[in-house]
Amino acid sequence: MSELLNLFRLQQLDTQIERANSRLEEIDRALNDDQRLLHARKKYENAKEEAKQMRIELNQIEDKVEAQRIKRKKSQAALFSGKIKNPKELQDLQMETEAIKRYISQLEDEQLEAMIAYEKAENVEKQAEKSLKQAKGTAAEDNAALLGEQSQLKKELERMTREKDAVLQSIPSQALKLYDQLRKTKRGTAVVAVKDEACGICGQSLTPAEKQSVRASNQLVHCSSCGRILFAG
Repeated sequence: MSELLNLFRLQQLDTQIERANSRLEEIDRALNDDQRLLHARKKYENAKEEAKQMRIELNQIEDKVEAQRIKRKKSQAALFSGKIKNPKELQDLQMETEAIKRYISQLEDEQLEAMIAYEKAENVEKQAEKSLKQAKGTAAEDNAALLGEQSQLKKELERMTREKDAVLQSIPSQALKLYDQLRKTKRGTAVVAVKDEACGICGQSLTPAEKQSVRASNQLVHCSSCGRILFAG
C-alpha cells in the first residue's frame, strides 16, 4: 500500500473517529440532561410542595376551629352550670359565648376555602406526578435507543482505533509529521480526494501535470490553492 493511500486512509479514520466521539458527547449530554424529564420533575416537586403548604394551612385552621369549639363548650357549660350568680358576669359570659360562635363561623368559612385550595393543589400534584411518570417512560424509550447507539459507536471506535494504529505503523515519520501539521492548520483535513479533476475541498482545478502526479501516487501532491495533499480516489 502506497504512502499516499495510507495517508488517505488515516484521514478517513481520523474523520470517522472525530464524528463518533462528537456523537458520543451528544449522547452523554442527552442522557444526563433530558430537559423534558427535568421540567416534569421540577413541576411535580413544586406542585408537591404547594400541596404540602396547603395541607399545613388547612391543619392550622382546623386546629383553631377545634380549639374555639372546646372554648365555647366550656363557656356554655359555665353559663348553664348555675354556679355564676352575678348578672354582670353572666352577661359577660353570654357575650363571650356569642363572640366565640361568630369567630367559629368565620374560621369555618376560612376552613372551607382552605379545603378547596388544598384539594385543588392535590389534584395539580397528582396530574404533575402522572406527567412525570409519562416523561420517565418516554425518556426510558429514548434512552434505550441512545444507549444502543452509544454501545455500537464504542465498538466502532475500538475497531477504528486498532485500524488507525496499524495504518500509523506504515507511514514514515516525516510524512506523518506533515499530515499532523496540515490537520492542525486545515480544519482537520490534511488529505482530500480529487473530484471532477479538482480539489474536493476548495474546488481548485488540477493541471495536467498535477493530475498525472496524483494518479501515479509515487509522490505527495499539494493543492495549489489550499495546500492540502491530493488523493486520486
